[in-house]
Amino acid sequence: MPDYIFDTTVLSNFAATDRLDMLDTRYRGVAFTTVEVADELRRGVKAGYSYLESVLQQIETVNSKGWLRLLVPNSAAEHRLRSQFDQFLDPGEASCLALATSRRMIFVTDDLAARRLAEKREVPLSGTLGILIALVRHKALSLKEANAMLAAMIQRRYRSPVDRLDEFI
Repeated sequence: MPDYIFDTTVLSNFAATDRLDMLDTRYRGVAFTTVEVADELRRGVKAGYSYLESVLQQIETVNSKGWLRLLVPNSAAEHRLRSQFDQFLDPGEASCLALATSRRMIFVTDDLAARRLAEKREVPLSGTLGILIALVRHKALSLKEANAMLAAMIQRRYRSPVDRLDEFI
């Protein structure tokens, strides 16, 4: 399985519905994020979104059994990419996209601006819907369960382009 780098949006959707276990099940060993995303999550917790604390607890540096590992840029080229992306994206998306571009990872985001920039760079993408579909296809969730999760995410302010996954399965 390839490596995946998660920005805040998808992590928060799964945390909001208390289903981070689904990400753990599917992506343990191949899931990464950045310090900038962790900082965004901390700011969210301080702003009253306490459910985001559950994501922070899954970061390997906080919890030795966590499934989400932190990555940092390790080359001048990655720092340059980050600087370029900072002109168009928030720090979490910019940091993740820079590493996804450089290291040929799948970028997991629902942020439209980040997705458009990733597509221009030919970076493979996934998002909340793609993960839910993959969970159904790999029998980790039934279609009914995935639709219920999607409905719960929408109730928690996820702006989904669809309200059901049936047509994708």
